[in-house]
Formats: sequence, structure tokens, C-alpha cells
Amino acid sequence: MKLARVIGTVVLSQCLEPYRGLPLHLIRTLGPDLAPVGDPEVSAAWQAMHEDDLVVVEVSREACNAFIPPVALDSVIIAKADAVQLDDSAGTGPGRS
Repeated sequence: MKLARVIGTVVLSQCLEPYRGLPLHLIRTLGPDLAPVGDPEVSAAWQAMHEDDLVVVEVSREACNAFIPPVALDSVIIAKADAVQLDDSAGTGPGRS
């Protein structure tokens, strides 16, 4: 799982049947300091999200099991996060060695 931010919506001009009706969003993975890292990617969701929503994303094989019947996906939004609390009590965050 990873934390990401919704940066847009994807609209398909043609769609395979298993994907019909699934909201697709463009997301950006967030690093430990909540700054964007990596390239944007497309992720399916159980309901439409809004731009700038903070979301939890499941990736890899487990993403397929988010829907019944399973749909071949690489990434699925499984939750919307209202807030994030960063705990650096272990001293492993940015700027620490």
C-alpha cells in the first residue's frame, strides 16, 4: 500500500467491458515528507474522487481483488484519508542518519 494524491480524472474514449463504470483517476505517489515522488499513474476506484484528495492505494496483484468479479488492475484506490500524522520518534525520517 502507498499514500497518494489524486491529481486528475481519466476519461476513456473506448472501454473494455470489465472497466465500464469504474472511475479512473490520475494519482501521484507521496514520499515520507508528503512530497510527490515518481511519475503519475492511473488508478481505479470504487467511487469518484476529487482532485487533491489524499488516498490509500493498493498496488500489484492484490489490486485485482478490490472488485467482484476481480478486474485486471495494477493499482486501485482503497481508501480516502482525511488526515495524516507523521511520527518520527524512531529517528528515521528525512535529515536523520
